Amino acid sequence: MAQTHGAVDLSQFAAKTATDSQPGLADNPAVSEAPANAGSRRHQSSGAVVAGPFIRDADDGTFEEVAETSLKVPVIIDLWAPWCGPCKQLGPILEELAREYQGRFQLVKINVDDSPQLAQAFQAQSIPMVLALIGGRPAPLFQGAQPKAQIKPLIDQVLQIAGQAGLTGVMAGEADSSQEDPRTEEEKAVEALVEAGDYPEAMKQAQKLLRNRPEESSRYQALVDKVSIAQRLQIEEGQDDSDPLVLADRFFQAGNEPQAFDLLLSLIAKSADEERDEYRQRLLELFRLSRNPEAVKLARQRLSRLLF
Repeated sequence: MAQTHGAVDLSQFAAKTATDSQPGLADNPAVSEAPANAGSRRHQSSGAVVAGPFIRDADDGTFEEVAETSLKVPVIIDLWAPWCGPCKQLGPILEELAREYQGRFQLVKINVDDSPQLAQAFQAQSIPMVLALIGGRPAPLFQGAQPKAQIKPLIDQVLQIAGQAGLTGVMAGEADSSQEDPRTEEEKAVEALVEAGDYPEAMKQAQKLLRNRPEESSRYQALVDKVSIAQRLQIEEGQDDSDPLVLADRFFQAGNEPQAFDLLLSLIAKSADEERDEYRQRLLELFRLSRNPEAVKLARQRLSRLLF
């Protein structure tokens, strides 16, 4: 019963939402009410660690959790059934990739026999069917069993698109899901220097970590970025706030993070490509510094709608 179809071009996802190309998705509350937002080793991601396994099962009753996860980490959905031969071929390949990518996406397996609402919502006329869920927005990838060599480039495209919306979180995995603080002692020491206002020493230590830990370059580049942003916020204290970037930083520094996000989102909405990217990059920087997860969540949703 399974049919094999070629994979879709994910570049279309940036211009058209999945609910446009898959009308039936809007009929499922778990999907339609999901917030509309938004390589291979965990340490290559600069995003926050998100509690949860690399691979999980979901059904009609738990899909809302999956949609919530997709606001932080891109999700790959595998629609399958126990009686489906091609599903048994594809499943181990997807699971192998999920482990290789070490949490840069979460693989969610949905048994269509146990989840008729989701099967209908995703218009699963044949299985296996694989989709991406980025910031609550679904996009079909392919149907039928595909070789690993063809699937991996699609996953890389999903990660690239998710990264453009700042969805660079990493699943903790089973062993780390109970870990309360994912920061290393070195990171804590650098952040303590920032809190004390010793930006030169903080930058020196962060750059040293970046040089000495090339296998974790993304992680420590993010730390360098955090020190740089914190220092910039301090420098801008006496500057004219007629510059919208300075004004956004000022709002952020004063603790009014939603207003900072709103300003940058309004600039993104009305700006040309070059300026738009500058404002987007500044917004993503502030996301990384934010201590207001709810404000970040809402802003990510708006950013995804603007970008996609």
